[in-house]
Amino acid sequence: MRILEDYRAQNPGSHRAWEGASRFLPSGNTRSALFWQPFPLCLRRGEGSHNWDVDGNERIDFNFNNTTLILGHNHPKVVEAARAQWEKGTVLGAPTETEPRLAEEITKRLRGADRVRFTPSGTEANMQAVRVARAYSRKPLLAKCLGAYHGSWDAVPLTPDAVGIPPEVKDCTVYFPYNDAEAAEETIKKHRDKLAAVIVEPTMRDMTPRPGFLQTVREATEDNDVLLLFDEVISFRLSHGGAQALYGVTPDITAMGKIIGGGFPVGAYAATDEVMSPLSIPGADLPETASPILGFSGTFNAHPLAMAAGLTVMKEMKPAVYESMAEMGDEMRDGLRDVLAGEGVDAHVGGVGSLFSVAWTDREVMDHETSRTADRNLFNVFNLGMMNRGVFILGHPNVSAVQTKEDLEKALEAAEETVAEMKPLIKERAPHLLR
Repeated sequence: MRILEDYRAQNPGSHRAWEGASRFLPSGNTRSALFWQPFPLCLRRGEGSHNWDVDGNERIDFNFNNTTLILGHNHPKVVEAARAQWEKGTVLGAPTETEPRLAEEITKRLRGADRVRFTPSGTEANMQAVRVARAYSRKPLLAKCLGAYHGSWDAVPLTPDAVGIPPEVKDCTVYFPYNDAEAAEETIKKHRDKLAAVIVEPTMRDMTPRPGFLQTVREATEDNDVLLLFDEVISFRLSHGGAQALYGVTPDITAMGKIIGGGFPVGAYAATDEVMSPLSIPGADLPETASPILGFSGTFNAHPLAMAAGLTVMKEMKPAVYESMAEMGDEMRDGLRDVLAGEGVDAHVGGVGSLFSVAWTDREVMDHETSRTADRNLFNVFNLGMMNRGVFILGHPNVSAVQTKEDLEKALEAAEETVAEMKPLIKERAPHLLR
């Protein structure tokens, strides 16, 4: 196939780098999401909305480390803040002045949040938040949506048939489909006596909630004495107050990550004083209680560089910036629909705000089951074709605050050429997508 041939021809250095890495790393890397056939790119640097690989190829970035770099690569103010902290020390072994300042900035954006705990990743933010919910409620079960990703830990596999997890651990998690309000309500009611929390991505991957879905989950958790945890590791970028502000639903606990660290490893969760009470350490000089109910720690929690960079990002991200990004997201979604229609191809364009995506199916993608109808090989080939044309686009495509109108125009032009080139493959693999 020409797209694969061009990709190999453009990226010999990346191929060599992947072959060398494969001697020491499974599949040649450390993140499953960043492996793709025939081999992944090896990136060398980024600046603004562009990145460069080891072969010197320059591409417009519409991935930004899976939605992390909301101000683009190497934003001058973020670099300055990180460098200033670097000169004071990387890690110091005690709280720093910036940690509470970032926590204050986050709580100002969230309703019903008094306290924040920082972690080194979104995975750990969700993990600790669930543990806090269990300690607070004194109930063991967790409910989640089928196919939702909440990090790489045993209690939240995508589906019940995930491998490598003991059955007794799986028994502590129950499932319902995303966007199925009736099933969510039924699951919550059925397990209310043992259900500590329901964890939901307000926008699951790039799927948007149907009207009333999040509201029903909120009402059902409140009515049945169950905590609601929003995983906003990705969706916190959708507005000044995250997806919960966008959709008008306030959870009991919010987990965050990605954009709040300015490109450094970070995670956080926020809740009320009451819900966070299991973390409270007695404040007396000689307390009778030796330790808190939950003694979470972590060598790199609230890493000073992440705190400094993250605070800078949050200060820069005014409401108008989110509105501008949402307008660019609309332009990308509308443009992609026009491209597909012009080429006579049925595929689902999804996303909201600064997120956009193409799923190669003629179904509306609204939950795990409909997402599975999309052809993953067409998804991969489309990404390769875009890379061949100077556009870096993988899972969770997004626009950053530094994207330009020229970036969007070039991306849509590349999409039109790529879809046209793909049509013989679409006819072979999924002829039902052709009109």
